[in-house]
Amino acid sequence: MRCWIELNAAALKHNVEVFRKLAGSALMVPVIKSNAYGHGLKEIHDILAPLQPEWLGVNYLSEAESLRKLGYQNRILVVGPIHPKSCPDAFRLQADIFLGEETTLQEWIATPAEQKPRAHLKIDTGMSRQGFLPEQAASLISRLEAHKDKLVGICSHFSNVEDVLEQTYANQQIDAFTSVVHQFRSAGFQLLSHIAASSSALIMQSSRFDLVRVGISIYGLWPSRATQLSFLQSHGRLVELEPVLRWKTEVAIVKGVHAGQFIGYGCTYKALRDMTIAVLPIGYYEGYPRLASNRGHVLIRGQRCPIVGRICMNMMMVDISHVSEVKPGEIVTLIGSDGSEQIEAGHIGEWADTIHYEIVTQLNPAIPRRVSAS
Repeated sequence: MRCWIELNAAALKHNVEVFRKLAGSALMVPVIKSNAYGHGLKEIHDILAPLQPEWLGVNYLSEAESLRKLGYQNRILVVGPIHPKSCPDAFRLQADIFLGEETTLQEWIATPAEQKPRAHLKIDTGMSRQGFLPEQAASLISRLEAHKDKLVGICSHFSNVEDVLEQTYANQQIDAFTSVVHQFRSAGFQLLSHIAASSSALIMQSSRFDLVRVGISIYGLWPSRATQLSFLQSHGRLVELEPVLRWKTEVAIVKGVHAGQFIGYGCTYKALRDMTIAVLPIGYYEGYPRLASNRGHVLIRGQRCPIVGRICMNMMMVDISHVSEVKPGEIVTLIGSDGSEQIEAGHIGEWADTIHYEIVTQLNPAIPRRVSAS
């Protein structure tokens, strides 16, 4: 591929330390699921290894297996639903799993002790995705009494923290979760409790129970503008999160376009003047969203160069009429800084009517990742 991703190791370590401090007495769990939010599972693991993280979070057992093959020996939290018959595999990998629905719970209970993995009971406090309802707590306590040694955690997930400034719904979820935790502990269960992810860890001190699961923000990305504003309102300043990822390509072709000519599929862009365009060897296969066609820009020599025409599977065109004597092979910044200009993943998300989570996680895993110290 004629594009590459640069990963700033110092930025990642800085962000981890920010959240370790925010977590206080709680343990911080870096979540590196979905190819480390598109950054690269192996590369992010290797950067984190010297920090000796006590936990890492993934979504699939296959990701847990990859971590074991990379040499990671501490706790792995699998936050996604596993196949009910996969309990022995989770035990083999010494991975903690979520029990979030009846079939998996039954299989886990029936699994012999010598193959039963550690588990965290998921409580649905208002997300309506994974988890048992709070009113099922008494029944669950009775069913799980004989498995106290392998039930090590109880957890939930927020539905609506990063989209709002007022946390009424989140506080209701905390109240429901706290009530269930109290019931289990009163029944003699010794469980790690956790509900916080990036946004709640940043702005809701009451959400930081025993573990704090931090995903998007260890990569230097605020969960949302609302989260930034909430943090600023409560603290008077922002913590500095440093973006870890830079995405670059190079100019493949430079060509002239006459006034009146159309550019790209569908004839969606018509040159109103003579133009010079650069063809970049990158498109939606590599992870650049087609919806950003005719809306976004890239950086060349520190100048914004608008995207013209539809983004193709493996190519896109940009207007370089205002940048003199651009040559094939010149560096193009897709995400990152060039001179005084900067493009964030969130900017591309806005151009594509989506969120920055989607932009980074859809970066093609085959794109080479290069780790730099800074």
